[in-house]
Amino acid sequence: MAELEQVQDEHGATKTIEYFVNGEAQTTTEHRLEVRTILANAGFEPTTDWVLSRDKDGHEFTDQDELVPIHKEERFTATFTGPTPTS
Repeated sequence: MAELEQVQDEHGATKTIEYFVNGEAQTTTEHRLEVRTILANAGFEPTTDWVLSRDKDGHEFTDQDELVPIHKEERFTATFTGPTPTS
């Protein structure tokens, strides 16, 4: 697991960043988060059944361990790619 750095304001206090996954607000105090963490925190589990993409440029994050820079008000979409049961 990668080491994460907390976001701090100009006075050194820990700062919270709000971002969105599928329109739902999420918060973090980290500069970067792993793809699996973003998905899990937003309730998309198992994370391996989902692909995360950045809304701004459509970039898909396919590596669950990739560290994603988190910016204020950034928006992501989680898309289901797992198996669909049939009857």
